[in-house]
Amino acid sequence: MPPADKQDLRDELLQERRARTSAQIEGARGAVRAHVVAAAARFGWTCVAGYVPLRSEPGSVELLEALAASGATVLVPITLPDRDLDWTRWGQTDPLGVDAVGRADAVLVPALAVAADGTRLGRGGGSYDRALPRVRPGVPIVALLYPEEVRVELPRETWDVPVTAYVTPDGWTSIDPTPIGLRNT
Repeated sequence: MPPADKQDLRDELLQERRARTSAQIEGARGAVRAHVVAAAARFGWTCVAGYVPLRSEPGSVELLEALAASGATVLVPITLPDRDLDWTRWGQTDPLGVDAVGRADAVLVPALAVAADGTRLGRGGGSYDRALPRVRPGVPIVALLYPEEVRVELPRETWDVPVTAYVTPDGWTSIDPTPIGLRNT
C-alpha cells in the first residue's frame, strides 16, 4: 500500500470507529483495560506512559485510573507546539520534560491500525514518532486497538517507530521485532 493511501485508510478506520455504539466502545474498553492491568501486574510495571483517549478509542480514562490505583506512576502526553510530546503525571499539569517517557516500563500508544511487523498507523501528526525514540530499549510499546484494526501490512515511512505489542478486547499480542526475512521459522 503506497504512502499516499495512508489518509484514505485513516478516514476509513475513523469512519468505522464513529459507527460503533456506546455499548460496543465500553465493552471493548473494559476488555482492553483488563488485559493491560493484568500485564502491568504480571510484568511489575511501576511507571506507564499512556494517553487520554478520544471518544471512540479502545483506551480509556478508567484504564489510566486503574493503573494509577495499582500503584503505578501514570504519565500522559502534552502536545508541544512543534508536535513533540512532553509528559505529565496523570491528574497533574506540571510538565516533566520530553525525556520523561524514558522512565516508563511500558508505553501505551494510540493507533488506528497495526500490522504484523509492528507498523502503527496513527492519526498523522507524527507526535509519537518523535517521542518513541526516547523509550528505553526493551520497553514494550503497546497499541490499543479493536480486533479488525490488526492488518497484515500497512504503509510505512522511514521515521515510523514500530510497536512491539498490541492489545485488543481479545487479548495481548506480542510482535517479534526481528525483520521477517531474518526470523528462524
